[in-house]
Amino acid sequence: MNKSKRMAIKAVRSVEPSASLHHASSEERIARVSELQDLLAVCPTDILAGIELAKLLEQMGLLEEALCHWNAVLACDPNSLNAREGVARCRMSQLLQPGL
Repeated sequence: MNKSKRMAIKAVRSVEPSASLHHASSEERIARVSELQDLLAVCPTDILAGIELAKLLEQMGLLEEALCHWNAVLACDPNSLNAREGVARCRMSQLLQPGL
């Protein structure tokens, strides 16, 4: 297999959401967040990576950061139902949490 094909396979795998991340340790989540941030630094319009990153941040309780990424997804795809729901969840959670 040539190098470009290996790199393409690796890139596809890097945006595939890991089903096990919902039950992953905080170290695994942090590592995945870092991978997704690196990917978005190269391709900021990658909607799937943006959605996965926003979901992870939301699960970690980082609502401000999650909201920023949900809004970035909406900037690329204004019709994204996932992003619209994510924005609503983050805003509702912020309203329900004292001190935010």
